[in-house]
Amino acid sequence: MFAIIDCGTTNTRVYLLDDKNEIVGQGERKVGVRNTSMTGSKEMLRNGVCEAILEAAANAGTQIDNIEFAIASGMITSEIGLIEIPHLIAPVGLQELSENIKIIPGGEVLPLQIPIMFIRGVRNNYGDDATLRDIRNVDFMRGEETQVMGIIDEFNICDPTNIVVLSSHTKLIHVGKDRKIEASLTTLSGQLYEAIMKETMIGKSLIENNTETSGGYSYEEVIQIATEVVEEVGLDRCIMIPRFMQVLLQTDYQERNLFINAGIAVDDMKVMAEFEKQGYLANSYILFGHKVRCDLYKYLLKKKYGEGTNVICISDKNKLGQLTVNGAVSISKQYKQLLEGKEIEYV
Repeated sequence: MFAIIDCGTTNTRVYLLDDKNEIVGQGERKVGVRNTSMTGSKEMLRNGVCEAILEAAANAGTQIDNIEFAIASGMITSEIGLIEIPHLIAPVGLQELSENIKIIPGGEVLPLQIPIMFIRGVRNNYGDDATLRDIRNVDFMRGEETQVMGIIDEFNICDPTNIVVLSSHTKLIHVGKDRKIEASLTTLSGQLYEAIMKETMIGKSLIENNTETSGGYSYEEVIQIATEVVEEVGLDRCIMIPRFMQVLLQTDYQERNLFINAGIAVDDMKVMAEFEKQGYLANSYILFGHKVRCDLYKYLLKKKYGEGTNVICISDKNKLGQLTVNGAVSISKQYKQLLEGKEIEYV
């Protein structure tokens, strides 16, 4: 029995697998590296990861001593995670991820006697002498590389494909025909929406309210108006508009939420154009994340590139978790094959 740890910016999930690689227990805590960034301490993150592991073991009806090892990926390997491990430089595929796993003995990173296999993140190949003038080519990922390995297997990707992660960030990832991650570009879209909800007066206009009467605007009409505002006036103005929609016009919270999500998504479309300029072209897109956002980005992609554009959406939470698990299992299997006849080297 072993554990897979998926530690992100805002959430940590743990999956416990049996010897058939089937999930038998899960644990989750709303804690991530953002807590370290906000508090300056790793204690909350460390405790949250441990609690998620213990919860997964309890749900599986087993003891912590029965967990032989863990495979960890995500922001846990960043400078604000629990152990900093340098990124690999793209292009990176299954072989490179497997060859560069770092194993830490139990008790060193977490107060649990479980050896942990850490999967490295991936950064763009922007050269050794990059300066601020090269910043548009600079990007990295931690965690998504593991999900991408699961997606590559699931959909048997053999042609250039752009994978769009819609979570606390929007991350655009290009996978080449050799099934390797070639580059990524990232925006703060998910956290931007959350910040708007929690830290601005606009949040009040986005809260569910079933006493309001709809303005009767169609899905397409709201998106088109948001598009025009972002492209002609800017995202900053777009973010302000739901307040006016509530106070001065007849609209409901659903129309206002669509408007601001559309504005953020339209702004993200500029990243798609940036990717094209950098040469990362694709005829297929795989979106994974919240269904509302996936549907919105799919609509915009087809509007931009044509209805014939192949766009696959993955929104089911269990499916998303399974892709992370599958990717981690593939990487660890490859690592074990590379390790045959050799002793494990602990860092």
